[in-house]
Amino acid sequence: MKYHVISKRTGNVSTLFYTEVNDMDYDSDGRVIVFGTDQEAYYLLADSVLITED
Repeated sequence: MKYHVISKRTGNVSTLFYTEVNDMDYDSDGRVIVFGTDQEAYYLLADSVLITED
């Protein structure tokens, strides 16, 4: 599975694969926070279920 995320620290958009994700949780505003194996925290934008390629 792939996850499109935005870094909480830098604001950069990137894609993480499931092997690059340690954990996920919700913040107080209901946003999904993804914790990467790189010790970075990200906001989830979309996962591969929502991503369609033409």
